[in-house]
Amino acid sequence: MAAATAIRHEAERTREDAAAAPARPQLTVVTGGGGPSAATFRRRRIVVLAGFLSLVLGLTLLFGAGGAEAELSDRVAGHEVVTPGHTLWDIAAATAPAGVDVRDQLAAIVELNGFNGGDVPAWTVVLLPHR
Repeated sequence: MAAATAIRHEAERTREDAAAAPARPQLTVVTGGGGPSAATFRRRRIVVLAGFLSLVLGLTLLFGAGGAEAELSDRVAGHEVVTPGHTLWDIAAATAPAGVDVRDQLAAIVELNGFNGGDVPAWTVVLLPHR
């Protein structure tokens, strides 16, 4: 009997300890959601695109412009500005090196500047070919 009483007292103490102990939190499972929203994906894509375009622009300015600049400077000897009342013929005649026909100088000016044979407006900067 003493053993049964001891077991009863032990059981009561365990219940009291369990009641005094804080309750364990309940876990809930959330379905769906949890990932980035569509707006987040859009912002990420825009940032990546902006970075890529900046990289391409930087590389173009770093490597692309130098070659074109050097190529143009090899072909250009100087420049003249078309003043009111002057023509390309006047500029070709004034800038043609000794021994070069004015017509050849005019053809070289037209080709270098990409003129299509029409009138050139006043104050246009005309590049002169290197001879």
